[in-house]
Amino acid sequence: MTDAIILHHYDGSPFAEKVRLMMGLKGLHWHGVDIPNIMPKPDLMPLTGGYRKTPVTQIGADIWCDTKLIAAELERRHPEPTLMKGGPGMAYMMSAFTEGQMFWTIAGLVMGTIADHMPDAFHQDRARMRGAPSANVDKLKAAAPLHREQLKPQLDWLVDLFADGRNWVAGDGPGLADLTAYHPLWFMSRGGRAVRTMLEPYPVLTEFMARVAGIGHGTFTEMPSAQALDVARTASPDAGRGIAENAEGWSEGDTVAVTPTDYARDPVTGTLVTYNGGEIAVRRTDDRVGDVVVHFPRVGFAIRRVS
Repeated sequence: MTDAIILHHYDGSPFAEKVRLMMGLKGLHWHGVDIPNIMPKPDLMPLTGGYRKTPVTQIGADIWCDTKLIAAELERRHPEPTLMKGGPGMAYMMSAFTEGQMFWTIAGLVMGTIADHMPDAFHQDRARMRGAPSANVDKLKAAAPLHREQLKPQLDWLVDLFADGRNWVAGDGPGLADLTAYHPLWFMSRGGRAVRTMLEPYPVLTEFMARVAGIGHGTFTEMPSAQALDVARTASPDAGRGIAENAEGWSEGDTVAVTPTDYARDPVTGTLVTYNGGEIAVRRTDDRVGDVVVHFPRVGFAIRRVS
């Protein structure tokens, strides 16, 4: 069980859908732990040390945060079939657009359109994630028409990727670039009819979405959160992958805090064991799980010393 892939997720998370499709593309078996879509997340925090975004992937006592790093680790452990059609640069550049500007345009449109149907606890949680003291639902609703207009040319840009008749973004088969382009559209398609109809003038995109959805999620079994904690407690985390020579003054054993640079800026504090390539990792100890190593990508995360 210590080698099992455990995905901490909830059904409606678009970023979790991206990882579920990674599992499907690689034909993997995995275990799913259902987590709340808002705080508190009492059975996730012992593993992550405070990181609250969804999803999180666990293998034994190692915890991977952020879908870019999850993809890289799945590729390392299960290289075939590859996620990296067209190379990692293609997928990561696609991520910079679809998971940045485009995703937040879609999120603003969806949340503003269905705001009256969402519980106040959800609105307040997402406001705290953005660093706001409280939610302003009226402002969310008022911004929806602007997001709608901003989204239209961005959808045109995606359509243009398929102008030469290709089925996939970066090759003769699906890869991470496709999953990265797909999951914001998936989130949009689940945002109610008023949002979903925006896709109707774009048959190229709806056909693309059907192809990606056909990849599936691999095979999976549900796992209680308590069992995932047991897996971590009985496993030993990886030793770490060392510190790069040009590591900007960082040394193995430094006490550091790692924080997302965009939102949900909850720091994770631990002992630095990896600052190498595209990864930062820290070792930490929790009473419920013992020693774990939490892995983050360098891009999109800040590191600082803790005295």
